[in-house]
Amino acid sequence: MESGPYSIVFDKTGFPLVRKSGWRFCISLFPVSKYQFERFMSQSGPIGNLYTDFWYRSVLSVNPRCTWRNVSQRPWELFLTGLSMDEIRPFFQYLGEGSRLPSADEWRIFLGCADELAGLKYALFDALSREQCPRPVLHWIKEGLYPLTKEGLLEWVEDGGRKRCIGHPFTAFYPNLWQPDSVRDIDISSPLRKVVGFRVVKDG
Repeated sequence: MESGPYSIVFDKTGFPLVRKSGWRFCISLFPVSKYQFERFMSQSGPIGNLYTDFWYRSVLSVNPRCTWRNVSQRPWELFLTGLSMDEIRPFFQYLGEGSRLPSADEWRIFLGCADELAGLKYALFDALSREQCPRPVLHWIKEGLYPLTKEGLLEWVEDGGRKRCIGHPFTAFYPNLWQPDSVRDIDISSPLRKVVGFRVVKDG
């Protein structure tokens, strides 16, 4: 489907990915949410020690869960943070071939469109309201809670064959002076993991 200069496709959880003319990729409009990941877990079931109730309680101890309607007080609680690559990889496999982390350059391209995308709020809402997408998608767009690149989370990206982080966390979540387009190394075993989420890219 189309919305302004963007085409929109949907991942297996029903959440939108956007692609602008000239891009060779599409990228998720939001960082991966707990709502999405819970759909994955309910459909896939545990994989070894991963995705069990015990595992998820441990994840939520870092960044608690909140209702998808809560976009004003602690919006970071809507999104999944603190996962390692080993914990993320089965989710990409679930989403299908070509699903992966963005590269740092792709993420920066998306960052450059943040204001344009924000200005398309009503067009996006109208276009997506005609689709059978999950209610959180429409609610978060209506409230302007996207694309969360200038302020949102740190996010995993591929950078020169390494997994690094990019972005600018919500100041109330993690006070900082970081520039959103700066790439940095993060130790996922450190307390800083609470602010590290991720986005989905599909090729083509």
